[in-house]
Amino acid sequence: MRTIVITGGASGLGRGIAANFAKVGERVIAIGSSAKVAADFPESAVYIQADLSLVSENLRVVNEIKARFPVVDMLIFCASRHCKEYIETAEGFEFSFALDYLSRFILSHGLKESLEAAENPAILNICGTGMGGAVNWDDLQHKNSFVPQKVMMHGSRLNDLSAVAFAKNDKVSKIKYILYNPMAVKTPGMMEFSGVAMKFIYKIMGKSIEQAAAIISELLENPPEAPLAAYRQRKPLSLAKPTYSPENAERLYGMTKELLENFGL
Repeated sequence: MRTIVITGGASGLGRGIAANFAKVGERVIAIGSSAKVAADFPESAVYIQADLSLVSENLRVVNEIKARFPVVDMLIFCASRHCKEYIETAEGFEFSFALDYLSRFILSHGLKESLEAAENPAILNICGTGMGGAVNWDDLQHKNSFVPQKVMMHGSRLNDLSAVAFAKNDKVSKIKYILYNPMAVKTPGMMEFSGVAMKFIYKIMGKSIEQAAAIISELLENPPEAPLAAYRQRKPLSLAKPTYSPENAERLYGMTKELLENFGL
């Protein structure tokens, strides 16, 4: 039995992935913000309630998982929330920056030893990898220029670079890090966030949660051999694209460490 940690595992695409793993007898550790899970949540899964937009909550989750489950086979990042306006967390970070990027950074590095204790560990980061856009180095959190669609795409650029830095700095080199872009999926969050035109496109072209989760489960059962890989649905993406720049990855890694210094990281 493998141990699978899934952020956002109680709703949307995360719950679809959790259900697939639970059906085949894997131990699923789902992390979500709701006080209680939906009626169709897998009974065999373990649920950890946490507000992953807070650094302190991420650290609590890391400590709880390490104490209860010393071996983690897979870490899957699904938790995401796209805001229509600037929202600041109690710790002073822009909400989507904290949830979509900082949380994934903290959990991947915080659970690294637990992953390395597994036979074939993997991290799957679900984001808009492989798309265009540049990093706003002067305003990483868009505190001075908040445009919802740009902020959403910016989070994906940060996750691209975070994965590159993780793989580059990983001296053990046992963990397979996979960036994954599912493209259009009809999740409640995206349908709520999108405008009228995008909602129409999602309804016509978007995959159901079940369809997207099936493709992801298939990929995770046959992961690539490389320490870092990126996919758009089933299509491998070239890591030679500028959005995966090793130099930019190291720059972002250093800036992120500075942001987290006050939390002992």
